[in-house]
Amino acid sequence: MDGKKVLFPLVTLISLSCQDQTNITAEPGQNVTLPCRADQNRPVIVAEWIRTDIKAEYVLRYRDEQSDPEHQHRSFKNRVRLQDGQMKAGNVALVLRKVTSDDRGTYQCWVVEEHSSEKKLIGTIHLDVAPPVPTQDQTNITAEPGQNVTLPCRADQNRPVIVAEWIRTDIKAEYVLRYRDEQSDPEHQHRSFKNRVHLQDRQMKAGNVALVLRKVKSDDRGTYQCWVVEERRSEKKLIGTINLDVAPPVPTQGNKDGSRKYGTGHQHHGLIGAAVFITGTICSCLVLLCKEQG
Repeated sequence: MDGKKVLFPLVTLISLSCQDQTNITAEPGQNVTLPCRADQNRPVIVAEWIRTDIKAEYVLRYRDEQSDPEHQHRSFKNRVRLQDGQMKAGNVALVLRKVTSDDRGTYQCWVVEEHSSEKKLIGTIHLDVAPPVPTQDQTNITAEPGQNVTLPCRADQNRPVIVAEWIRTDIKAEYVLRYRDEQSDPEHQHRSFKNRVHLQDRQMKAGNVALVLRKVKSDDRGTYQCWVVEERRSEKKLIGTINLDVAPPVPTQGNKDGSRKYGTGHQHHGLIGAAVFITGTICSCLVLLCKEQG
């Protein structure tokens, strides 16, 4: 060489390991732990969590016993931490708080171990976030036209309700009633329910979100659903399904005591008068017949 120094670029080697993918399903609002463990005999000095569909930013980068906020994706700020901040025994599990549907995806756990310059993939987790499948039975209610009817629904009384929504399943884009901030929210309310519906308890005490529907009519027939948002949660939850039928009363042919009805009071008086007239006529004829024979 001619005496010039030759500088070689610093290359960080990346090692790929072939572990199976772990699948985890969580409900919206839960805290979830994504497990990951490195070789406990080789202390971890850097841990990085990424989501494969977010190319340039981290879910969490942890080094020097603290989170490194540089290049952290904004949706994970103040929502993630390592289960063990000291990464003892290679534990680099990630705790993700209050998951939402936007957190669905495939997460990867990478580490740099002590006395090593290479980054190593040690865990792959697929996270699905889905609401629980409703298990409540459907309630059937029949009302007569013109009646006021109450559609019962009650949430968990230990979790205060901050939003209540009633919908009818055949009305796609509009509410029967949406209630929040201690008042009805008229936005997107279907016109046929305006000024006809209210909550039975506007303070929703003990989870009572029953709906009162005034002067029902045949057009009110349908399946109604009751959804709520509880305090400190961001996801809606279905807690009640009501099938409402509106039909006129079936005509009855008899009195309550089982006897048949023959008409109104005026009709009864007419029948009595006719009977008296006929009886009198018959008596007159009998008298005349007796005189002729005598």
